[in-house]
Amino acid sequence: MILTLKTPLEQLISKLLKGEVTALSEKRLYLYVENLTNGDKGKLRQALKDIDDMVAKWKDGYFISVYEERVIAFNRSKLAITPQELDDIYHEENYLLKSGKIALSVDYLYESIAKYGFINEHHQDAVESACFYHDMEFLRKEWECLVLAPIMSLRDIVCSMLGMVCDTPKSESQASSRPLKRIEDYPEIFDLGTCCELTGYAKDTIYKWTRTKEIPCHRSGTNGRKLKFKRDEIVEWLTARKQETKDEFIKRKESELASRYIYNNL
Repeated sequence: MILTLKTPLEQLISKLLKGEVTALSEKRLYLYVENLTNGDKGKLRQALKDIDDMVAKWKDGYFISVYEERVIAFNRSKLAITPQELDDIYHEENYLLKSGKIALSVDYLYESIAKYGFINEHHQDAVESACFYHDMEFLRKEWECLVLAPIMSLRDIVCSMLGMVCDTPKSESQASSRPLKRIEDYPEIFDLGTCCELTGYAKDTIYKWTRTKEIPCHRSGTNGRKLKFKRDEIVEWLTARKQETKDEFIKRKESELASRYIYNNL
């Protein structure tokens, strides 16, 4: 589908969610919004509400399936849950499927992300690591970002015409402005999210470094898929590459020269 200025907003969003819109550019989107609202504040607010409502409805059409994973954990005596509770999860997910919702799995998310295309090799490594560790939160976030990217561009244009600041997730630099904890406040052993908070690095970066063994980590659980980190090891890793002061550099060089002189005169 090629975007025309007379395309109804609901139809456009529907096609964008399916990745069926071609020849899409920021300029084209701007002209579309301008033609749709004529710059009227009321129409722009309604368009913004319609976009948010349709995105929320789309997100509500999916759910993360946990039944099979819980069954495996139960059979391995790794989950404190009763057979009745497992049965309840099965019936709940079955009801969601019958109501038209789609169950998200690791394979579904990976294939969907791959279909849209990886941003670069680091992004692909991060996604593959998330698949290995069954990090559904990260996979779903990456999938939603790719699917919703053109819709968020459309939303940004509507917001700019309204003279508003869009409600977007905080960037890493913004998130880092939160009050910092003391090192002692972090638990001795923590998960990936806490590791990101302590180090200031993003999930995909930490994932890449665990794959290349550049950061100390441990794998817990029967399948070794759960990443765990030790506070002391991470702190030591963070401070391992200390930059020398001028005086330290001079002293090191003097020591090296002295050792060389002694060796040559033996």
